[in-house]
Amino acid sequence: MSIKYEIHGIKNAKGEGKEQKYVHLFAHEPQSDHALEDDIQASCSLTKADVRAAFSALRDHMARALASGSRFHLPGVGYFSLSVGLDAPDDLPDDKMRADYIRLRNISFRPERSLLSEVGSGVSFERAAFSSRSRQYTEEQLLSLLRHYFATHTCLTRRILQRVAGLRDSAAKKWLQHLTATGVLQKDGASNAPVYLWRGS
Repeated sequence: MSIKYEIHGIKNAKGEGKEQKYVHLFAHEPQSDHALEDDIQASCSLTKADVRAAFSALRDHMARALASGSRFHLPGVGYFSLSVGLDAPDDLPDDKMRADYIRLRNISFRPERSLLSEVGSGVSFERAAFSSRSRQYTEEQLLSLLRHYFATHTCLTRRILQRVAGLRDSAAKKWLQHLTATGVLQKDGASNAPVYLWRGS
């Protein structure tokens, strides 16, 4: 099955005035624990109980190894290691840096070449017929859409704006904040479930 993708762009990403392109993949939901146990049981002599016990032991060994500062190697899969950061004032001298300034950020993973090669030989991509991005509007374009909407409706919510304008959650929130601040919309109702009334012309 092909993996769906779309191309996004970030304007002036490196401060050079150029747009940087990147690929956004639409990842499928991961297989459930029970489905994975069933698949492994069907492909070898392990029972589902054996698989659960192996996963639990593997997790414990990984946690101990990483917490002790070691990389953890999963044969045929790859290496896991700690990713840390420093939370300290920028002007603090190096000799004043303490261990409690160090924070665990994440667990990094580096796959083995054999795994990359196997995945690479089997993966295929297909451009998606849909988009995860918000539609782009000028302020006058969005106002025109809202005038049309309020001609037959008395109030607006964030979810409704997302639906009628084709916006994602974050974009809808930004437009509502802007239009409220400029007096085009008036915010009303409960703080956890606001509605917006038309005050524009």
